[in-house]
Amino acid sequence: MRTIPAMLIASTLLFGAPLALADDFVIAPEISLKFQDEVKVKKYKSHKYDGDVKVGVVVPGDVEYYDVPDSIVVAEPRFKKHKYVYLNDHVYIVDGDRRVVAVVR
Repeated sequence: MRTIPAMLIASTLLFGAPLALADDFVIAPEISLKFQDEVKVKKYKSHKYDGDVKVGVVVPGDVEYYDVPDSIVVAEPRFKKHKYVYLNDHVYIVDGDRRVVAVVR
């Protein structure tokens, strides 16, 4: 009888933890606008990427990575150690392992 509660707790941890981590990288609309403005001002070229780019995907090493602008780091300090890429006309926040952690919409 104790196995059922243990399985419930394990499944909650298994499925709940990634969702909680994903919520940490929800980007506020004003931050998204700052990112979009940054890309327009800098006139970055969008890299073409074959495949579906979403949270969790590892971006190839030959793609150009950019530092998160200071104005955004001031507003969102959690992005200090991250970079971003411009792929298929969209901006993606990536971690040190080149893994997409957020999509800038």
